[in-house]
Amino acid sequence: MRTIRSMQSRWRAQARDRQGFTLVEVLVVLLILTIGILPLALVQSQARREVNEADRYTEAMTRAQRELEWAKGLGFNAAAPDSGVDGALAWRTDVTDIDVGLRQVSVSVIFAQGSVPDTLTMVSLLSLR
Repeated sequence: MRTIRSMQSRWRAQARDRQGFTLVEVLVVLLILTIGILPLALVQSQARREVNEADRYTEAMTRAQRELEWAKGLGFNAAAPDSGVDGALAWRTDVTDIDVGLRQVSVSVIFAQGSVPDTLTMVSLLSLR
């Protein structure tokens, strides 16, 4: 009987000295990690949307600049209104006489920013000389 009691007391002492985590401690840590990681996931999602938006804006800017340079490259007498579609971008070039020997070349590009269409316009001047 004495040996059983001494074994039980030794086992209890070992159990008290044993290091580890309880289920409650593990659950609390998981809750804290979840609360910390959730905002990071939301920030990542927002960052992805903003990068996609910047990509679409850059594509529209590149198309507008290309069309503007094309119209200017044609020269004063040959510059004429034009339009077209390139994938998700629709563009329109307008040439307006401002004064004798001076024309305004305007390129507007329509592109989607999410579900809303957006317009980017670039303007330059052409002179006769």
